[in-house]
Amino acid sequence: MKTKVCITKRETHETIQEVVLRTLKMMTLKKIITNSETKILINPNWVTSDHFSTGNVTSTDTLEGIVLYLIQEAKIDPTKIIIADGGSFGPTEKFFKLNDIFRLEEYGIKIMNLNHDEIIYDIEIPNPLALKHVNIVKTAIEASCIISVPSLKTHNMAKTTLSMKNMMGTIMPKNIMHSNIHKKIADLVSVLRTKMKFQIIDGIIGSNGWELGGNPIQMDLIIAGEDPVAVDTVGSAIMGYSLEKVKYLKYGKKKQLGTANLDEIEIIGKHIREVYNKF
Repeated sequence: MKTKVCITKRETHETIQEVVLRTLKMMTLKKIITNSETKILINPNWVTSDHFSTGNVTSTDTLEGIVLYLIQEAKIDPTKIIIADGGSFGPTEKFFKLNDIFRLEEYGIKIMNLNHDEIIYDIEIPNPLALKHVNIVKTAIEASCIISVPSLKTHNMAKTTLSMKNMMGTIMPKNIMHSNIHKKIADLVSVLRTKMKFQIIDGIIGSNGWELGGNPIQMDLIIAGEDPVAVDTVGSAIMGYSLEKVKYLKYGKKKQLGTANLDEIEIIGKHIREVYNKF
């Protein structure tokens, strides 16, 4: 059976929260993530201290849509939900205030800066391609479920930075990834793959140019699915990047983390050609 990836285009009358809810209902996320989870880590991209209107970081409105779905539709106990990331150049108190992040705590969830979290050292990578050991924050290790929520954007080394590379927010230090980055992304994901039960790319505003300050592109998309390799393959294709450029997808397939073949992916909602925009 083909793995499913949903591409949803926001309608003119929809809020961001509404299009997120519509997407997650289409994917029946409540069958995948249930209240039996002990701790759910929603991991956005908070790599810089920018406002989400730049496309460089995950939108607070997208995160709110996910929280609303988990609590209202999936009946998840909000005390089990943590939204957290540890970006290289954020998050900071300025960032949290600029993006009105703490309003999400009104739902009874927790907000964290993973850069201040306890670290579990020297975790061994299974069958490493380039990364033999890694230090991962305790919150990610203790989570029974991780929902990766990157923004849709390009990267100067990895070409695209989506749900797989987003896991860099859970490690310390981060500069260990910058050589052989494609192989190391696959290696890192191999440690966390069983926890990565769902991926949601925030493509409402994309960022084109580089990961810390690209030009915003209004895309009005939410891209979602269980398989991180498949979701990132679709997200990359929408931006005009193939496996020949985004090599971490090929390494993800090699390590059996998911499928990188578009022919083996069932697209739900919009087709890639309908939303394609060459970044």
